[in-house]
Amino acid sequence: MAGNIKGEVGFTVDEGDLAGDYILLLDFNALCDLEQDFPDIMEGKFELTSPSAIRKVFATGLAEHHPEVDERTAGKVIQQVGLSEVGRLVGEAFKASFPEAAKGTDSPRKAPAKAGAGSGR
Repeated sequence: MAGNIKGEVGFTVDEGDLAGDYILLLDFNALCDLEQDFPDIMEGKFELTSPSAIRKVFATGLAEHHPEVDERTAGKVIQQVGLSEVGRLVGEAFKASFPEAAKGTDSPRKAPAKAGAGSGR
């Protein structure tokens, strides 16, 4: 199943010809791949309101560990897992991508604070 890589979430499909363990990974590279279709992805201002958007994000998240899964196959996996569970998995993977931002302690777009004058470090 999923390891300790940021943005990685594991799940299982129990039945059918797609049965098996899967890893959804929405790491920085996946976010870059999604940026063209979702320009506001890093600002958190996008919503997955259409079936094709959900399928695109899910397929992109599966691509790293399951390169054989194209968008149509991802749609079949979504059908097996269920839309509400897919929404939960995608949300969990996004939160896991930037755990500091999920806690509200840091933003992926915010530069780190610089040491003050005279700190000597």
